[in-house]
Amino acid sequence: MTELDIAKYLRQTRDMMHEVSVQWETPIGPKQILLNDYLNLDVSLSELTFKTQSVLLNVPGKQPRQDEQEVLALYSQAFVQFLTISLRQQWTHLMVMTDEDIAQFGRFPQRHLAHQFMGIKTMLLNSYHQKRQADFSHAWRSFLKLGLVELGISQADLHKAIQNNFNDNYA
Repeated sequence: MTELDIAKYLRQTRDMMHEVSVQWETPIGPKQILLNDYLNLDVSLSELTFKTQSVLLNVPGKQPRQDEQEVLALYSQAFVQFLTISLRQQWTHLMVMTDEDIAQFGRFPQRHLAHQFMGIKTMLLNSYHQKRQADFSHAWRSFLKLGLVELGISQADLHKAIQNNFNDNYA
């Protein structure tokens, strides 16, 4: 049995969404909230791309050091942001993963993480602009595969990081 309890995380995310929105200094309208959620996820994925050294700077600047704890924290943050979008879109049924689904992820590892990040972002943009559940589902599965296979994050470590995300930021 997997360590990841997605149903529990969805409940925690729902509670967090209500808590966080009342803390915003500048509230946004209902039509902008979903856009805000997608943009937050995009920023997290961009930071994760940078911290995993999947992209190299082509302008002067320091290359990031890869810090496993920071990568795990960023990944768990993006994980919760995926859940947030699924709740807003009422696509929570797409989030459910069986042990067999997760076991299948290891069959085709991606060597070039930049391709995987770009694919996830493309599918997310399609799911936002065209309201396509299939693209969101595929982005979600690719994101899970990225973490569990390519980045080698264990389910136990991911579970702890997700709980820390809730405990540290929204308790």
